[in-house]
Amino acid sequence: MSYQIKELLLDDGGSPFAQWLGSLEAVAAAKVRVAVSRMEQGNLSSVEWFRGIGEYKIDWGPACASISPRTV
Repeated sequence: MSYQIKELLLDDGGSPFAQWLGSLEAVAAAKVRVAVSRMEQGNLSSVEWFRGIGEYKIDWGPACASISPRTV
């Protein structure tokens, strides 16, 4: 099973995700890109679900990043 990841685009065309991703160090940004790719391929083993909203946890470095996929 695969999933389609959609990026939120604001009315002005801006992307909060792209802005956040661009602010990360190169290694951290690469880990986020790998996580997104894994979710697209259906690998949700690192996702914790709560009331239909999932949080993908990347356990790395001094702080952890979370990406929240959501089922509709």
